[in-house]
Amino acid sequence: MKAFKSCKKFLNSRRLASLLFMGIATACSFEKGEFQITDVSKKHFFTDSASFHPCCCVATTVTGTLDAPGLIVIHGYLIGGLIDSIYLPKGNVNVKSHGDLYVYRKIAIEYFPGKAKKGNLKIKTSIY
Repeated sequence: MKAFKSCKKFLNSRRLASLLFMGIATACSFEKGEFQITDVSKKHFFTDSASFHPCCCVATTVTGTLDAPGLIVIHGYLIGGLIDSIYLPKGNVNVKSHGDLYVYRKIAIEYFPGKAKKGNLKIKTSIY
């Protein structure tokens, strides 16, 4: 019974509120982005960003079709630093990738077509 009262007292205290605020303020928000490539024969460049703490992870899913292999490179926007590179095979594309940590709020997503001329791609990102 005494432990229950102590727990209840802690839940009502300012300490819990300040710990929750600190946890929220230092964490990344969960942000999603979606990018379409209809002309796969040309190089494309996109940016995506998270709005909170700069140390985040990036999960990327690429779906679509290509008539030749291509490549996607994800790196820190303005400051560089490779986060991930994704090989896109010929035919149906359904690739998932995960870059563990980067230290800037914006990322750059670059698509390199290789010899691809026909197809389409959808790139979905989750920054958290």
